[in-house]
Amino acid sequence: MIGRILSILIPVTAAAVGQMILKIGMTQVGELKFSDGLANIFWRTFTNLYVLGGLAFFGVNALLWLVVLSREKLSFAYPMVAFAYIVTILLSKFILHEDIPLLRWSGLAVIIVGILMIAKSST
Repeated sequence: MIGRILSILIPVTAAAVGQMILKIGMTQVGELKFSDGLANIFWRTFTNLYVLGGLAFFGVNALLWLVVLSREKLSFAYPMVAFAYIVTILLSKFILHEDIPLLRWSGLAVIIVGILMIAKSST
């Protein structure tokens, strides 16, 4: 069972890491405004190495997710994607140094309980 769950959590974690890398890239790119023109937006965004790296993580994630979908029931695997919320909040707190309000931590605790319930249901 642990192997099954790990095979799901690896691409889910890759997606969360990809989000963090994209956020770093887009912070460097700056706020996108349509008034800047689509060509300018495209150039600024897709010449940033962090943005490209984040998209690469999503590409790897997609391939790994296809493996998961070939092996697991969707009703078991897809709810485990909620693990990405846990990873994203932790990365936001400790890597991006974002303030996380208590209510968000409480919501995260509820998500963790839900993931544990779903993981237990795999038996």
